[in-house]
Amino acid sequence: AGAPAAAPEVSLRLPSTATKENARTIVVGPLIPVITNLQKDLRVDLGAIRANVKYVVEHGMVTGKGCLLAVGAGGDFDVLSLDERKAVAQAIVEAADGRVPVIVGVQDSNPRVSLEMAQLAQSLGAYGVQVSPTYYHTPSDDDFVRFIRWLHDRTAKIGLMVYNTWWHGYNIPHGVLDQLVELERVVSIKWSHPGGPLEYAQGVKRYCGRVSVIDNALMCVLTHLLGGHGFITHLATVWPEHELKIWDLCQRGQHQLAMNVHSTDNYAWIAFRGKMGSRTSGESPPVKAALELTGRPGGPSRPPSRDLTPEEREELRKLLRTLGVPNVA
Repeated sequence: AGAPAAAPEVSLRLPSTATKENARTIVVGPLIPVITNLQKDLRVDLGAIRANVKYVVEHGMVTGKGCLLAVGAGGDFDVLSLDERKAVAQAIVEAADGRVPVIVGVQDSNPRVSLEMAQLAQSLGAYGVQVSPTYYHTPSDDDFVRFIRWLHDRTAKIGLMVYNTWWHGYNIPHGVLDQLVELERVVSIKWSHPGGPLEYAQGVKRYCGRVSVIDNALMCVLTHLLGGHGFITHLATVWPEHELKIWDLCQRGQHQLAMNVHSTDNYAWIAFRGKMGSRTSGESPPVKAALELTGRPGGPSRPPSRDLTPEEREELRKLLRTLGVPNVA
């Protein structure tokens, strides 16, 4: 597809308090799950994390164009201690420096940990937090509604992005989401659905006029056509200009061209990540390898995940060159 043009510089200011109205202009475009870089001894590498955040900001990932997700699944939060999660969240917010909104992942099986992370995120000046149903003990509808209300009532300014993690055993029904979007600072839904395209599309249409709806189902062009506001992308970590261009094409009404680019480039990238996902756990190993192949900080993975083998890295290198990713070694 060639190298897309860089996105324009920042044009919006981050608000001090998240609202449903400003979320639909703030939580938009490509949403990057920021990886948690590690040193060789597997300690957190805060310097590398800051460097990668500054890179995507300098390459167009700014307020009104995109968004960052700190310590989510793509940031391997599940293998970080609570203190490490806090330190990584702080490093990302500080590196973003108010130029791009940061959503801090607060998912946990323990609601008190979620609250502690949410209150920290608020004190740091993050725009919002990503919260999912608790897991291991599958919640009831009433459990989840009470949890989100409890979290909402113990924070004051920060927005809540409700994340439908149905693969953990609880698919949030519309009746529950209808209650949650009534809460003042539930400002976004990160959306996918196990039922397929129809159920997915119905959810986007149902909520896009009230909150920011973020695609987590690899359907960014359809999401925009339906009135949605953004999409999750790991490729933006490596090549932010590419993903910004796809969303810009959608914003300009050039959906066919956006779909051509997405189905050609992103599908190949997603297929490779799927292949690696069948060999080792976690979302970050192929992203870290891609960063290293483009001369940026990547680093190792914590068990049970493993790093890519030399053969897998070579396959990835060829893919990145085929896609036209800049600076591939």
